[in-house]
Amino acid sequence: MTDIRERQLRIAAARADFLEYGPAGAAGVDDVVAASWERSHDAGVDADRYTVAFFEDIDFDSRLARCAQPVIERLARDMSDVPVTIALTDAKARIVDRRDCSTAVGRVLDRVDFQRGFCFDESGVGTNGVGTVFEVGAPVTVVGNEHFNQSLVQFACAGAPVFDPLTGRVAGVLDASMLADTWNPLVDALIRSAAADIGRNLLLDRSQAKRALFETYLRADSRPRQAVMAVGNAAPQLTGADTVMANESAREMLSPADQERVVEFTRFLMSRHDPGARRITLDDGRSIRLRSTAITYNGDTVGMVLLLDDDHDVPSGSVRLQALRSLSTPIARSEPASSPAWQAARAEALAALESGTGVLVIGEPGSGRLSLIAETFHEVYGDAPVVVIDAQRVERGEQVTGPENAVDECALLVIRHLDKVSAPTVATLTDLVAAATDAGYLLAVTIEPPTDDHPSASSLPGIGQSVTIPPLRLRGIDLHTIVVRVVKALAPQRNSRISPKAMRILAAYSWPGNIPQLREALAEALRRRPVGEIQPDDLPGYCRANTTRALTTLEATERDAIIAALTECDGNRVRAAASLGLSRSSLYRKIHAYGISGV
Repeated sequence: MTDIRERQLRIAAARADFLEYGPAGAAGVDDVVAASWERSHDAGVDADRYTVAFFEDIDFDSRLARCAQPVIERLARDMSDVPVTIALTDAKARIVDRRDCSTAVGRVLDRVDFQRGFCFDESGVGTNGVGTVFEVGAPVTVVGNEHFNQSLVQFACAGAPVFDPLTGRVAGVLDASMLADTWNPLVDALIRSAAADIGRNLLLDRSQAKRALFETYLRADSRPRQAVMAVGNAAPQLTGADTVMANESAREMLSPADQERVVEFTRFLMSRHDPGARRITLDDGRSIRLRSTAITYNGDTVGMVLLLDDDHDVPSGSVRLQALRSLSTPIARSEPASSPAWQAARAEALAALESGTGVLVIGEPGSGRLSLIAETFHEVYGDAPVVVIDAQRVERGEQVTGPENAVDECALLVIRHLDKVSAPTVATLTDLVAAATDAGYLLAVTIEPPTDDHPSASSLPGIGQSVTIPPLRLRGIDLHTIVVRVVKALAPQRNSRISPKAMRILAAYSWPGNIPQLREALAEALRRRPVGEIQPDDLPGYCRANTTRALTTLEATERDAIIAALTECDGNRVRAAASLGLSRSSLYRKIHAYGISGV
């Protein structure tokens, strides 16, 4: 007992020195605790003023809470004679369940709002047995003066992460809190064991869809020396969201960057509902053969299980087919994209154009549909002409309806936005297409992904192949190259470049407007910093927000004001809240609501 008291006195002195002199004062303190103190200080936590954010939009009957309930009840029975309170949090450090083994301890914890609905993330209340676990990703014990905030010094806490066994992510934290004077190190072992039991319950409670994905993965993994991966659909409404698993053989075959490429390409295949065998080329030049099996549930593709093999044979598709007509003057190729999904789309378009087949190019607005088909056509036919017709302009009477003369060599007719016009305009363009193909034109049509209102525009004569273009958010590997090219195109005579921090912000954004939105963001950054290295605060505010809904003008203005205040205050939430006239809890809610990051 004397040793414990002496240790607490040393830590109390170190804490006081830290608060007065900074990190140098934390000498002799455990590295985990010292690092947490620094994070707490950098986040603007006040060591003497205590506030805890409360949230109403919490699911207290979540799958985590249900899986934890029998474990917590058993643990409470086992510790009925221990003066302790057991709590469970969700993945955002918000308490969803609490059991008091001691009413006296529970009453004291009530005074510091250690109750359901309150958030104990480290950036809000400082070092503690819940929030620090999320930062470290491992069990943490915080006793007495190891807490950052003075109001929590009277407690001792042991927290252990509850891991989702499929995703490997922290789904929540199981915590035991008691008065510091009654701390017993054995509590730590009990909490760790119980947290592991909750993780096992999460696996057993998996939805049928995710369980099917996991079971298919296990069956595939039973094959000796077979590299296997499983990828869940990233769509948030589907139960397989964000699941990625790889066995030891797959991890040996693929670097983390290569695994990321495979995951990105697999999700592109899922968006097309297109399982089967594929070849992809890695950055080191190796070719990998990928055999995929789709896992469906209620008509949705919730994931794919992949069998991966080194492909030692040169794919036949790499040999160019004979073009229909003699080539015009060849043009230089642009640097190819690395994204497997883009490479696959380009290969399909190339094969179709070389065989004289019309191509239906499907993709989101701004994803590069016209660029891909035009560049691929020029790769085959040199500088042969490309005629572009905008179906919407034709419907409005703003554009002449097409080429008039036959071509001597070969030409490409591209019809854009065919899915956006009425049936009479489609009929007019159908006649035009027939005349153009008779005159020697190849045909390409660009549309957005088909919906119930606008089915696939595949009824035009001459269309024999469809190609799906990946959106920018599924081309993470290409983003840096695209950014460099756009900056160079926008400022060709200037010494402008993107900083690593700004690049990380661009990479984290989802880009719903694809390349035009990226170009708009970089153009605004170049207006703010015409020359030199573009920094995070040069980018538009929306680049640091990933909210899933469209914001009103007022909300967008508020979001930009919050980002500006955080930037001005060097990320200090307390000073930013004060400058905005908000409480700190209100600022945290708005940061979460707007998906603000990177500030």
